[in-house]
Amino acid sequence: MTNAYVDLALIKSPGGLNLATGTAYDTRLRTITEAISREADRYTNRHFFYSVDTLNFDGNGKTELDVPDLISIGTLLEDTNYDGTFETTWASTDFILYPRNAGPTSTHIAEPYTYIKVSDLSNSTQDIFLRGLSNYRIAGTWGYSKITHTSGLAGTLADGTTTNLVLSGSATGNIEIGHTLLINDELVYVTGITTGTLATVRRSINGSTGTIHLGQAVNVIDYPGPVTEAVFIQLSRLWRRKDSGFASQVGMPETGMMMSWRGSLDPDVKTLLASYRKLIV
Repeated sequence: MTNAYVDLALIKSPGGLNLATGTAYDTRLRTITEAISREADRYTNRHFFYSVDTLNFDGNGKTELDVPDLISIGTLLEDTNYDGTFETTWASTDFILYPRNAGPTSTHIAEPYTYIKVSDLSNSTQDIFLRGLSNYRIAGTWGYSKITHTSGLAGTLADGTTTNLVLSGSATGNIEIGHTLLINDELVYVTGITTGTLATVRRSINGSTGTIHLGQAVNVIDYPGPVTEAVFIQLSRLWRRKDSGFASQVGMPETGMMMSWRGSLDPDVKTLLASYRKLIV
């Protein structure tokens, strides 16, 4: 899956790895960052990018249905007579997303919805999720959160497949390698910056659809701060590892002691990700 939770400008900055300017390390840094971002997903049992997808679920005969991290529902369909055809569409008044006060698009404390409950105000025939195998189909937006900030730029993509994103306008923030951008409803991933007004992108990522965009607003996807910091810490450790075969050991000359780190995620990374970890039962 193409997403990085840290952009290359931050990684290479004086407050980051303090790397020399230039593009010599860009591909390697981006590849490592993407890999560590997926490791953060695996450790927490959830993902912090969002995707547009259609998923099937087994009905459980109850008034509540557990789902993966959910941001919004487009359609909820039911296979009422178990014939493989989803002939019944639930109205938006038939269900409620829970936890009730979750706010996956909130810039305050974003959290996803994790289950769907039949509404007491349903004016249809829905009163439970009928027990059955793969008899519910949900088209929705899935992930931990959907939060963006404006780049202050307008973007043009000449058709639904071109990878050249032409930028114009007065930027309030730069477009960087590793950014995921939202242009209208399409998500694109920045893999290169040719000039200040031209970026190379991967199109139609995370289930979005590629289309023409002419001078449309470019927004940058944001991720939770602790997740970004965790990915950066792990990347820093692995990047320095290339310079020393003893990067897993830290010496303390004042005490004559040595501490070893034995692989896996850095302890500070685990601490930062702990509150996001979703336990699998």
